[in-house]
Amino acid sequence: KYFPVTDDAGHVINYFIAVSNTKADDMKAIREGNERVLRARLADARFFFEEDQKVSLDRRVEELKDVIFQTKLGSSYEKVLRFQALSVWLAEQLRCDDVETVSRAAYLCKADLVTGMVGEFPQLQGIMGREYAMRAVEPRAVADVIYEHYLPRFAGDELPGTVAGDVVSIADKLDTIVGCFGIGLVPTGTSDPFALRRQALGIINIILGKEYRLDLASMVDTSLRLLADKVERSEEETKSEVMEFFRTRFLNLLTGQGYPADLVEAAMAVGSSDLVDVRARTDALAAFRQQPEFEPLAVAFKRVGR
Repeated sequence: KYFPVTDDAGHVINYFIAVSNTKADDMKAIREGNERVLRARLADARFFFEEDQKVSLDRRVEELKDVIFQTKLGSSYEKVLRFQALSVWLAEQLRCDDVETVSRAAYLCKADLVTGMVGEFPQLQGIMGREYAMRAVEPRAVADVIYEHYLPRFAGDELPGTVAGDVVSIADKLDTIVGCFGIGLVPTGTSDPFALRRQALGIINIILGKEYRLDLASMVDTSLRLLADKVERSEEETKSEVMEFFRTRFLNLLTGQGYPADLVEAAMAVGSSDLVDVRARTDALAAFRQQPEFEPLAVAFKRVGR
């Protein structure tokens, strides 16, 4: 219920707007009460901010060993090591010229989860990680990836601004998806506790938005290899369900953008797991469908097939 006030340059200034549903005889008391609450909240933030910087980010990563990501999938530290390796593999597939940044950022990007600041203000994860990394004199590229790897956070959100940010974001999300499917935590109509649908759409949007020629099947295979000691189901079953999960999300995304469902299905029927290729095939089919030769040719092929 508190709204910060900014100046013409967009900088926060020491005023705020608060909303109250109580009409008091002395509104000054309402104002002073809100000021007192906000002052205490900001004092807490300052305390956590200063205390957090007394512990290095590398030490924070070690503390993730005591944080359970998921009972069967292990600690957050184990997850970091998995998607760090997956990030480096993805960077090599894309011939990224800054693998060192990818590796370092992937290692540090969850460190702020065990800080006092993020413990008190969970919505600041990634934001505080970037801030602490810059204050620890990490390269700016590493600090930016720590923030970017959470992107996109919702439909229509911005994508990471760098290749390094893209691959770490994809790797983190893919590890969660493949790991959950591997232990049977498959989303249902009403339950998706790890937001796997949102994370799959995030991966798809990054790949399509940046037109990365990545093979989704190979990505899942690599993630499964890194999760080999955790998954309980067979690799074949897990991979099949993950690929179908992505296929459904991809189909829904393109049809939501106006692509006819039958054209998308036809483009996917050739079995390609290169999402950029499938979209290009769909575009080609849509263009060809407008030509007068399409209908008689389609009828002829259907007869031959029968």
